[in-house]
Amino acid sequence: MLHRTRFGSVIARPSVQDGFYTERIVQSWCLALHASYACAHRGECCGAWEVPAERHVIEFVRGRMRRPGKEDPFVFARAESGETQSRIAHSAGACVFRAGNRCEIQADGGEMALPVSCRHFPRVILRDARGTLISLSHYCPTAAALLFAPSGSLVAVSPGSSLAAREPIEGLDARDALPPLLRPGMLADIEGYAAWERSVIDTFSESVHAGRALDTVAAVTEEIRRWTPARGALAATVRGAFAAPREPLTRRGDSPELDMIRAMYRGDVPLDGPRRLAGTWDQAVPDDRVDLQRPVANYLAARAFGNWVAYQGHGIRSVVAWLRACYDVLRSVAPAARLGPGALTSSELCEAIRVTDMVMLHSIDSHVFAAAAVPFEKADPA
Repeated sequence: MLHRTRFGSVIARPSVQDGFYTERIVQSWCLALHASYACAHRGECCGAWEVPAERHVIEFVRGRMRRPGKEDPFVFARAESGETQSRIAHSAGACVFRAGNRCEIQADGGEMALPVSCRHFPRVILRDARGTLISLSHYCPTAAALLFAPSGSLVAVSPGSSLAAREPIEGLDARDALPPLLRPGMLADIEGYAAWERSVIDTFSESVHAGRALDTVAAVTEEIRRWTPARGALAATVRGAFAAPREPLTRRGDSPELDMIRAMYRGDVPLDGPRRLAGTWDQAVPDDRVDLQRPVANYLAARAFGNWVAYQGHGIRSVVAWLRACYDVLRSVAPAARLGPGALTSSELCEAIRVTDMVMLHSIDSHVFAAAAVPFEKADPA
C-alpha cells in the first residue's frame, strides 16, 4: 500500500545488495551533489504558495508568539468533505510570518514548530525497502545552484545534517508496497529496480549530452522491459544491458509527454508546443556547451532518484516518460529565460530549471501523470 502521509519511526528492513543499499536498518540516501544542501534563507518558497497550518502550528502561534495589533494569520475554509482546513495567510505576496527572508515561527520555535510543508521543503522523499531517499525540488534557488557545482557527484551518499529529514517525515511511503512494476503484469524485485535506477543515474553522470543520455536510457529500458525470470536475476540483466554498446532510440519530432503536461497544467507558465523545441533549445543550450549540458544531466538524474512514478505507475517506461516530460518542459521554458542572443547563461538556465520543477513537482500530480501514462506502457516505443 502506498501512503503520501507522515511516516513513523525507523524500523529494520531487509538489506538490498546493489552497490550502496546495504544496511539492515533503514538508512537515508541522497545524491552527493545534494548532500551539502542547507537553507540559505532566500525566501522564494515563502511567497510561492499558501501552506496548510496544522494544529501544532496554530497552537504554537496563538500560545507562544506575541503578535499585538495584527490580524489572525490563519485562513479557514470548509473542504468538499466537510472538514475545516486552515492555511497561513499571505500579505503583499508572501507569508505573513516572513520577516525579510526569515521566518518568525522558525525564529521563535525552531524547525519543529514550522508547518510540515515548510519543514520539508525542498525535500522530495520516497521511502521504500532501500531506506529513505531524499531528492530536492530545484524550485528552491539554493537547491538549483547545486546542479551547477563543478565537483557535483551523482553517487548516493548519506545526507548531511542540514538535509537529513527528522521524524515525523512526509513523502511517499512505499515500504509496505510491492516493488515497482517492470511492465504491466510483471513486477521487478527491489534489487532489480535499484539497479535500473542506479544505471539510469550513471548514464546521466557519464554523458556530456543530457538529451542523448535520456535517449540511451529509453533504448536500454525497452530491452529490460522484456526480461523474464527465466533470464536470471533482473539486476544482472539491467547491468548487462546498460553496459552493452547500442544506438539510442530515434525520437520523433513530437512529444506526447509534453502534450500530457500541457493538458494537465493549469498554471501561468507558457509551454511551447513540441515542434518548436529542437531549434530553440539547440540555440539556448548548444551541444558543445558542457557547462550547460552537465547541469541538465544532473537535473534529470535528480528526478530519477527516488522517483514516485515508479510506485504509482504501471512500469518503468512510465518513469522514462516522466523524465522525458521534465526534459521537454525545461526545453520549452528555457528560451523564455534567455535575456539576450546566443546561449543561456548559467543563471538563466538555473532559472529555467526552477520554473520546470515548479511545473513538474508543484503543479502536476505525479499520481495523475502515472495514470495518464498507462497508454505508454501498452504502446510500441516511440
